Amino acid sequence: MKQSKTLINSNILVRFFSSVKLAVSLFILLAVTSIIGTVLPQGEPLRVYLEQYGPFWFKVIKALQLYDTYNSWWYLGLLGLFSINLIVCTINRFPFTLRLYKRDFMGISPEQLRSRPLKQEWHLKPHTDPAQLQKRLSKYLKGARSAGVKGNAKDGWLLFRETGKWSYWGVYAIHISILVILSGAVYGSMTGFKGRMNILEGTSSHLVFIPDPHGEDREIPLDFNVKCEKFVLDFYDTGAPKLYRSDLVIIENGKQVLKRSIEVNNPLTYKGVTFYQSSYQSLPEAHIRVKTPTGTDKVVSVSAFYRTNLPDTSLVMALLRYVPNVHGMPAVRLYIGDEEGRGDALWLIKGHEKEFKAGSRVFRLVFESIDEKFITGLQVKKDPGVLIVWLGFALMVFGFGAVFWVAHKRIWLWIGEEKGRPTVILAGQTSKNRMGFEKEFNRLAEKIQQELEE
Repeated sequence: MKQSKTLINSNILVRFFSSVKLAVSLFILLAVTSIIGTVLPQGEPLRVYLEQYGPFWFKVIKALQLYDTYNSWWYLGLLGLFSINLIVCTINRFPFTLRLYKRDFMGISPEQLRSRPLKQEWHLKPHTDPAQLQKRLSKYLKGARSAGVKGNAKDGWLLFRETGKWSYWGVYAIHISILVILSGAVYGSMTGFKGRMNILEGTSSHLVFIPDPHGEDREIPLDFNVKCEKFVLDFYDTGAPKLYRSDLVIIENGKQVLKRSIEVNNPLTYKGVTFYQSSYQSLPEAHIRVKTPTGTDKVVSVSAFYRTNLPDTSLVMALLRYVPNVHGMPAVRLYIGDEEGRGDALWLIKGHEKEFKAGSRVFRLVFESIDEKFITGLQVKKDPGVLIVWLGFALMVFGFGAVFWVAHKRIWLWIGEEKGRPTVILAGQTSKNRMGFEKEFNRLAEKIQQELEE
């Protein structure tokens, strides 16, 4: 009794996991959730989702891990269920396909040949020798792709040729390719990473910072250093960036092993790690000529993130912003104030003098020149599963080619005697492309017709 219940339960599970409805439902769910993962920004700090979507949707996003959709427990569960469904369907179909593949087409009678979709029949003069006829006609069933297979048939000879028999396995190549692609994607997601590196021009780094929605970014050290020798920036007349390029050097064990420039859509890959040009940040140092009320004329350098004293005062200056092109001229925005943050900000356009009052004293400021250093922003990606995914796609292309373009063609040529008369029967059948095969069959029939008339 227990054994029968176990069999019933196993049959139910097999029917469930081999269901076409299940496969379609899972495919639709994966497609819809993939759209969500594409539309909703991924990998942002959780506070960003709270600010943009409000408390309610923030709870939904956090509970379902929609901030990292493709690595969430439920998405991986759907992929696993879809994989099981595909495996069970493949196993269930395999015995039927194997029987088709092993089917013997040599044990076929003349009556069965006459029931084929394409056939041609010739009745010859009584004195014709079937054995000699078989030798003359057998050459027409030998081609470069396959050789004719001969076998004895009742009262005659049967020649048989088939091509494309292996196309039955095309659907299995597609099934396996999907499993390979899914496994490659999951493997790459679990063992790879996607992060960023910010490298100051002239310096190097080996740390990749991985965004963590729950807190501080995670650091992943590389076993080599990446140095930004130079950063090149060019602008359109409108002031928009035209080109930004990083000249990178890979340093391993203290030695330079690779040097290459990267631009947007032209990355560098080394040891499976790919570096994309993603962004940049300038660190300008402005040279400001300061004329004081006492007659002092001095050039002061003001850098980003640093404070510089305003001559003859207790005030400090700081560079807030640099704009390369304002009506055709560069400009800087300076903060001038005390150490407590009380002060004012003003814009200086290169070559133009501007007054600044500190109490009753008047200072004249001129923005003379600027030096720039850049921080290049690199997106860093490592995906060990990408080769597996490409292998899966190659297998899928092969499978679809076999399923949709490779036909299982069968041609029979029976030569024998019926009721004392030499008879020739040509028959053919194909699994697809009936019109193309019919033309091929008719050409063969014409050749046999000409041979018989000689």
